Amino acid sequence: MKVHLFGLPISTHRRLATESDGWADAVPAPHEFHSTPISTNEQGLFTDGELKDLRSKVGVGFTHIVIPASRDWKVVQSHFQFDCRVHIARLWEPIRNITWELLKDRLHAATKLDEIWLQKVSPSDLRHPLLLPPTIFRTSRNTEKYWHRCDVYSVERIREAEDLLSVVEKEHRKPDRTGGRSWLDGGKLRFKFDPSKHAISASNRRGTKEYRFCYEVVPGFHYDVRDDAGKAFIIEIGGKRTAVHHCNVTPWGHVRKG
Repeated sequence: MKVHLFGLPISTHRRLATESDGWADAVPAPHEFHSTPISTNEQGLFTDGELKDLRSKVGVGFTHIVIPASRDWKVVQSHFQFDCRVHIARLWEPIRNITWELLKDRLHAATKLDEIWLQKVSPSDLRHPLLLPPTIFRTSRNTEKYWHRCDVYSVERIREAEDLLSVVEKEHRKPDRTGGRSWLDGGKLRFKFDPSKHAISASNRRGTKEYRFCYEVVPGFHYDVRDDAGKAFIIEIGGKRTAVHHCNVTPWGHVRKG
C-alpha cells in the first residue's frame, strides 16, 4: 500500500518532517509513504499545480490519500472517488498546531483500516463488480449505488460492503450464450470481459497507471457491451446519444463503438 499525505501547509509540513525525523514510522511497515505540502494555509483552495502533483502520485500507485481537514477536501474526493481511498483526518484543532504524534496516530489508523478494506472489498482481478462503470451499468433495487456503499471508512461498514458484493454477484452475474458467466445489468445489457485490451487511454500511453478502487487496471481493459437479446440500444458516445448493437465500455464509463 502507498499512502499519500496531501494538504499540509508548507511551514507545518517542514516542522512535522523535522519532528518525525523525515517521516519515520509515518505508516506501518511495509507500506510506503509520501507527503506533498500546499502553498496556502489550511483554509485555502488547492491550486491546479497541487492537484496535478497529486494526480502524478496516484499515477505511480499512491492511491491511499490522507487529507488534514481543510475547506477544499471535497475537490479531491470529486476527482478521485472510486479510483482512490480519500481519508479526511479530522484533527479538531488548527493544522498549524498539530503534533507529530497526533498526525501519526491518524495515519496509522487510516492505513490499518485500508488493510482490511483491501482484503475484504477492493478488486482482486478484472472480473470484480467494482470495475463495472457506475455511470452506465444499471443496478437493481437491492444493488443500487453499490459503488458508493463499498467506498466506506469504518470496519462495520466494510462488513456491510462484503455482504452487498455477494448480492451484486447473485443478481448480476448471469450465464451467457457462450456457456460462461458475465454481468447483466437492469436494462438487460450484457457486460462481458474483453481480453483484447484495445481501449488504451492517453494516460496509459504516457506510462501512467490507472486505478479503480485502488486496483491497478490493465491498460486497455474494457467490457464488450451488447443487448442480451441482440437488439439495438441507445448509449451516449462523445456527448451524443447513439444507437448501436455493440460498444466497448471502460470502468470509467468511456464508450466507443465496437
